[in-house]
Amino acid sequence: MRDTTMTSGLVCTWVAVADQAGRTHMEARWSQPRAAAARAA
Repeated sequence: MRDTTMTSGLVCTWVAVADQAGRTHMEARWSQPRAAAARAA
């Protein structure tokens, strides 16, 4: 999986998420490019 920039200006970022049982899985999060850059810094 990799981060993807769409032509609409949204950025898809994959993040690891743990559920209540402690299992980890990946979820896609869509955000504006500025928000994604700030989170990655």
